[in-house]
Amino acid sequence: MIGKHACAFALALAVAMTAATPAAFAGKPSPGGAGGSCTRKAPGIAVDNSFAWGAWGSWGTPGQQLKYAINVINYDVGCRSSDFVVGVSAPSGFAAALPTSTVTVKSSSSFQYLYASVSSPASAADGDYPLGFNVRRAGGSDQGAFTSHYKVYSSDSTAPTLYWAIPGDGATISGRSYDFSVESQDDHAVKKIELYVDGTYRSTSVCDNVSFECGLHAPISVPGPGRHTATFKSYDWLGNLGSQTVSFTVA
Repeated sequence: MIGKHACAFALALAVAMTAATPAAFAGKPSPGGAGGSCTRKAPGIAVDNSFAWGAWGSWGTPGQQLKYAINVINYDVGCRSSDFVVGVSAPSGFAAALPTSTVTVKSSSSFQYLYASVSSPASAADGDYPLGFNVRRAGGSDQGAFTSHYKVYSSDSTAPTLYWAIPGDGATISGRSYDFSVESQDDHAVKKIELYVDGTYRSTSVCDNVSFECGLHAPISVPGPGRHTATFKSYDWLGNLGSQTVSFTVA
């Protein structure tokens, strides 16, 4: 799902770069790869999760497990790949886990993803809980840090919205298959999106809770010639339903 979060990563990367102090990014010359010079720099870290545009963190109900997408960025110049170790800290009562905590990243602003899971206590009160993410070079002292949030909520009466439905209402399509798609967002988090063609269920997209947006993209066989409908249904985590129906013609 990396492509889906490209915009969120670009923003997170920009934050990681501008938040670094000059001292943290002071070059440290050392032997380079393939006989060239190597300048070591402090690694960067950014967490893609966004609960709104440019706002870091994810919504979760009490007791829910959320996934956090962590970008580890190697700012070294002209160096060999390096191993980096990632850590995560959470408030008391929260459970945080990193299935893999070490990653190898090439130099020159290359990056790799790691994923952490964080669960809130079933008794957690509504509110924003800070999560600390850090990265350091294996065997070294240079490091980077990033703060995200677990945003606990227990009530929600607003249905998700849907937009950018394809095919558009009134469109004419042809061929044996067609890529039906739609985007959705919620004031908290979208759980899943379903597609029905002429009232018959055809596909589901399960949202990964990293981004406040979610999309369904389903290449499916098209019905016979004539007029048809496609209905997209989006559900949030508390059962609210948003729906959009479009009509299309198969030539």
